Amino acid sequence: MLLENVLSTTQFVVKHSRQVKINQAAVERLAKKIKSQPLPAWDTTNHFTGTPQETVQYIFLLDSLNFCFWADKGRPRWTIAHNAKQINGYFALALALKKALKKYPLLDANYLAKISRQDLADIFAASNGQTIPLFEKRLAIARQTGSILAKKYNGQAINVIKAANKNAGKLIELVLRDFPSFRDTAVFNGKKIYLLKRAQILAGDIWGALGGQGLGEFKDIDRLTCFADYKIPQILHYFGVLEYTPQLLQKIKNETLLTASSREEVEIRANTIWAVEMLKKDLAKLGRNLPSFQIDWILWNMAQKIKMPEPYHKTRTIYY
Repeated sequence: MLLENVLSTTQFVVKHSRQVKINQAAVERLAKKIKSQPLPAWDTTNHFTGTPQETVQYIFLLDSLNFCFWADKGRPRWTIAHNAKQINGYFALALALKKALKKYPLLDANYLAKISRQDLADIFAASNGQTIPLFEKRLAIARQTGSILAKKYNGQAINVIKAANKNAGKLIELVLRDFPSFRDTAVFNGKKIYLLKRAQILAGDIWGALGGQGLGEFKDIDRLTCFADYKIPQILHYFGVLEYTPQLLQKIKNETLLTASSREEVEIRANTIWAVEMLKKDLAKLGRNLPSFQIDWILWNMAQKIKMPEPYHKTRTIYY
């Protein structure tokens, strides 16, 4: 039910958008451009892989903390060093947690529930002296995640997955019911809008990490929408799919903060979801049948490689 709510409520936003619109001709052009793009393989360089139980526990923590990696204007990004490379963003988070497993019992929910500020600061220690954005929020969410897993799920994220019975929609319902930090909703024109980026990406990541097998099998995985963050709208705007009013575009160019759940921020995210739904239809017409979340993966990986002239929109939030 919740996944249907994402599509129906974001469609309401699209219909009433004033500052963002989708260019159908650009959608068709982009579909032709990506129709032969291979699906990116699950990254094992930056992600931890253990037993299925350990992998699920790791991903549950990872996606609990998977938000907001950008720096304030003029400041360097939070970066970690690995094998003579400087890594930032989501991959830095994945790698920091992976490396920390050699030193800290991060997969133990009881440890996580009481993790010290010093331990988490050490785990996220940067190579350039920067503090990970929203550190205090991450500390609180790490503790909350550990505490809820310990109290309700015998300390094991696989028990959340098992309770979902191979159903991604059910997994998302359980996560939203029991883990407050995943409740990614907004109010637009008096209506509750469901975006659910991290809850959906949790299902997608578990499916991806486990190859859609065993604990990673979800019968309804193709019902996930794209994960409305800041990189997907950036690349959709780059390809002309998302069009912004001059006023909104200027704010984004100036790196003016958009308030979380503001009209303009919700319009960007809702139109992103529906632009990918339209891409899915156009790709199907071209003979490439992909679920929305895999189109998201293709676009996100493209966005990591393309030097785009305009920045992404910036919103300080725990939801993406």
